[in-house]
Amino acid sequence: MASIVASEREALKLIRELGKADELGKVKAEAVGTEMGFSTKYAAILCRSLWRGDYIRGTTVTGYEITEKGEQFLLELERSQQ
Repeated sequence: MASIVASEREALKLIRELGKADELGKVKAEAVGTEMGFSTKYAAILCRSLWRGDYIRGTTVTGYEITEKGEQFLLELERSQQ
């Protein structure tokens, strides 16, 4: 399994969950930061890192959504925690 830091894992989980509640399935970095208690700037850094790793797609303007690779990572993570 690929290695991403704990804050990136939490951001990825949030993007998946918040995206399910959004009509377009997109989540802005501001929402991630608010939910995690981080600044928007730090949340944007987390999102950029996840984007570079192909765990999410999108932009700071349009918002982010989880990719198949990101979903697979979370599924493997959940299985390993059982």
